[in-house]
Amino acid sequence: MSNVLAVQPYLYEHKSAYTDLRANNTNNNRSNVSFLGLPKIPPPKVKTPKKDIPVALDDIAISVARKIAENADKLGISRTDYLLQNIKSLAYIPQVIPEKSKSAVVGKTTVTTLIDGEQIFDKAADYIKSAKKSIQIEMFEFQHPQIDGNIWPANGAEVVAGFDTHKSLLPMIMKKKRENPDLKIQMILDAHKWYMDGNGNSVRHYNNQNMIKYLKTNGIDVVPYPRAAQSGAALQHVKLVAVDGKKVIMGGMNWGTHSAANHDACVSIETRPDSKHSEVDNILSEIFNKDWAFSWQRLGKTKIVAGPLTENEQQFYKGLHKEIKQENIDYMKIVGELYDNEADRTRYDPKNLEKLDLIKYNPIEKPAIKILSTKPRELAYTGEQGSESIRTYVMDKVSTSKKLKAELFVLSDKEIIQTIIDRVHKGELDAKIIVDPSIIEEFPYCNTAYQKLVENNIPIRQYKTNTNINQRMHGKWAVFDDKEVLIGSSNWSAMAMNQNLKKGQREDYNLYTEEINKEIVKYMKDVEPFEKLAGLPPLNRKKLDYKEVLSRRAKIKKAVNQINECGSANVKLQDKEYKFTVKNRSDLNTIKGYYKIIIDRNNAKEKYKRGNNEAAIAFEKPSLARVFIRQFEKDWKHSESEYEKIKDRCYETPSISKKTTAVVGSKLDLEG
Repeated sequence: MSNVLAVQPYLYEHKSAYTDLRANNTNNNRSNVSFLGLPKIPPPKVKTPKKDIPVALDDIAISVARKIAENADKLGISRTDYLLQNIKSLAYIPQVIPEKSKSAVVGKTTVTTLIDGEQIFDKAADYIKSAKKSIQIEMFEFQHPQIDGNIWPANGAEVVAGFDTHKSLLPMIMKKKRENPDLKIQMILDAHKWYMDGNGNSVRHYNNQNMIKYLKTNGIDVVPYPRAAQSGAALQHVKLVAVDGKKVIMGGMNWGTHSAANHDACVSIETRPDSKHSEVDNILSEIFNKDWAFSWQRLGKTKIVAGPLTENEQQFYKGLHKEIKQENIDYMKIVGELYDNEADRTRYDPKNLEKLDLIKYNPIEKPAIKILSTKPRELAYTGEQGSESIRTYVMDKVSTSKKLKAELFVLSDKEIIQTIIDRVHKGELDAKIIVDPSIIEEFPYCNTAYQKLVENNIPIRQYKTNTNINQRMHGKWAVFDDKEVLIGSSNWSAMAMNQNLKKGQREDYNLYTEEINKEIVKYMKDVEPFEKLAGLPPLNRKKLDYKEVLSRRAKIKKAVNQINECGSANVKLQDKEYKFTVKNRSDLNTIKGYYKIIIDRNNAKEKYKRGNNEAAIAFEKPSLARVFIRQFEKDWKHSESEYEKIKDRCYETPSISKKTTAVVGSKLDLEG
């Protein structure tokens, strides 16, 4: 009904009835009952204007049509206006119309593009309705207004097409389970801690806490993915829906109460009817099954929250970490009530994996879809390996591709950014990127990354989001060389792409490390005159020993304190004694400051650290790549700034004089 403009005085369910009802309604000798014996739809008291092109509504019950007609007549408005007032999504017009879904064969599957909430949630609903054997869901956010709407409100999404469908998914799943108790439903949900709820209140609340409780107590097989405190991940960020082991939806769209409002994208992947197994088997065995086993293996092995729960435990913590937090107690209580039983405690048994109810898949050889992931090294507990294959793939593509178009919620990976800058400057890469504005505003490190791209003249725009619905540009996809699509849950950030596979400084951030080393050499040059004034030997630029810098700074800091107290101080460096007085204090403070900068810049070099649990896919299909490219071009144009529009007009219109251009430019400067 989303494209309905009016309800005419005739509605039909069958073509044969259409002509008779229309004729019956236009007959001068009208009776109160149609030829079918059903009440007729009276002509409207207030007609839809002809400019809005009135049309007939098809495929709805006559009783429903009559109700619409009667209510509109009572209010004295047209039936179009009645529908617009009562179905909010009809009145909402997207700022950018999403590209229509397109399907194409990829390997042994059919892949379909899904852009924005209506397409994504409609496909999810279709899949769930069709489920006969299994439903598997792995989700960062799974919310419902009736379960946790008080904490995570729709916040403007109510008017968006797709919101009502999303809202119907949970009841649909529960109904399917009641009707078919043998239907295997498995869910993995994130359980990290939020520091602000959806109402803008500064409260802590564990993600999906209420939903996990609701599902578990209603017979759904659900498990929280292990948090960092359990040797898991910072976030369970995967967004995956699978049905009967044959159909999968993957991409950036969460199942949160506000998610439908976001500009986002996914793809659906279905095993072709002529194939028994396909790339879908590879996806589910590589992503869902690994995460399912790992989640149950970690559950109960370590404390699920970070911090003390009792006064006795406080002795093992220091400072602010000693605080007993109520949200931790509440969460442990819920988890204890739900999972502190023999069946769940022993669910993962390496000698009897049948307890996990793993759905067995048969991955195919040489799949046409690459399965990529970011997973912690602790997967070794289940006999698997951690992974950074998303980052490996992206780094390879930005290092070798000639074209890049990407829509990214977060772009902050320093090496990826530096690689893009270097290759664009060399003329090797044509790159265009759209990012979300709210992330740049909220997180300084994202703003720094964005500004670096802008300063280096990389074509990048902030998506012009619809603030009326609190929209975010939440996409996580890219197209390389107009033919290869990357899409999934992963942002292009260190948290999304890096994991704790090793310890210490990363060796694969060559460009970024080189940039930092150049900065450090500059600071060493800057501090050298002050070292000479103080009579200190300069730092060794060729082979800097950071332990020496730390030691020097500590000794100089101590010397400054002694000068303040006693008027003089002695410092021993490299087996030599140095004496300082009040006249050296200013130089020593300057040296101490530079040493701190050098230490901080060295510490800024990327290290192996715990990141998110992520999943993505990549495939080569020009026809589907073109759908995303067309969407990108619309989004790019939509996000064009007023400055860019005026500037382009100035360059494109020969009749504009230099004087006019100068006036326009000065006005822009004044308005910022």
